[in-house]
Amino acid sequence: MHKLSVVIAVYNVSEYIEACLTSVLEQNYKNVELIIVNDGSTDDTFQKVEKLVDGHSNVILIDQENQGVSAVRNNGVKVATGDYLGFVDGDDIIAKDMFQKMMDSFEMSDADMVTIGVARLSGDKVYPSTLHERYMVEKKEATTIEETPALLYDTTSWNKVFKKSFWDKHHLEFPEGQMYEDIALMIPAFLYAEKVNVIPDVGYYWRSREGGAKSITQRRNDIAMVNDRLLALKKVNQVLNEKNIQGDLRYQNECKNFEIDLFSMIEWAFLAPKDYYLALQPLIKNYVEQEMKTTALNDIPKEKKQLFKALLANNRPAFLLNSYIYFGKKAVKKITK
Repeated sequence: MHKLSVVIAVYNVSEYIEACLTSVLEQNYKNVELIIVNDGSTDDTFQKVEKLVDGHSNVILIDQENQGVSAVRNNGVKVATGDYLGFVDGDDIIAKDMFQKMMDSFEMSDADMVTIGVARLSGDKVYPSTLHERYMVEKKEATTIEETPALLYDTTSWNKVFKKSFWDKHHLEFPEGQMYEDIALMIPAFLYAEKVNVIPDVGYYWRSREGGAKSITQRRNDIAMVNDRLLALKKVNQVLNEKNIQGDLRYQNECKNFEIDLFSMIEWAFLAPKDYYLALQPLIKNYVEQEMKTTALNDIPKEKKQLFKALLANNRPAFLLNSYIYFGKKAVKKITK
């Protein structure tokens, strides 16, 4: 039985840490090394962790000053001794058989990485992750991102297990000091991988926090986040260029850029102060002009295309009008469902 090292990032998750660690400690797959890295929590998270793992000889505890989630994960990887590598966030939970299924998948096909299905978790409610539904349609073995371009949407690190030798060979690491660290890592990892296994079963439960501090993916209209996400997208494009990838995969990546990444930056901009629009517009325009190489903008849904066209032309009145039209149609669809 191969050893699996799992890096668990924790920071001020006192409310959730017991459920998280219980789900990991009770895994069916037993040859697991748990590396729990506390990123300078200011609540009682670390004290709870110490009690929960007391008596478990397979746990390594690291208590560090706050450095951010990328440094947490990188520091955990540095001490990992397993043949395989996975990640869990301290406010999420995993299915009891998740790692067993993923490690069994490696036995079926000598893949570089395995990815598993994700559901959202809010309180006691579980609902689909629309981001992950796009590619979690069927089980696949030894595929690639070129064969399965929908993997472009699988930009989270914690529903994956990597072969540690693959990780080391390609010098993979999380970019420190910026947000959207998973995008800058995961798509390049897929581009490097010669074999990827996909398990559509839900194994990872990704929490949407109710009230209080919000995760990065729950915050909007923040120019620092826009800059960091654009940096992550540029890192992806850099690897696409290095591997001289053209054609459908590049086109699909740019469709995803417009529909998901860039759209998340502009979707709520009509509610933000004018200063946000004035800072946002040149950032998006420069990215599109310098990085985009296909006709993807012409092929995204009409309402989104109109928003982008108005923004790129720096026509704020048209942008605001199209924003209201977009949300009006969304509201009508929701009411008439």
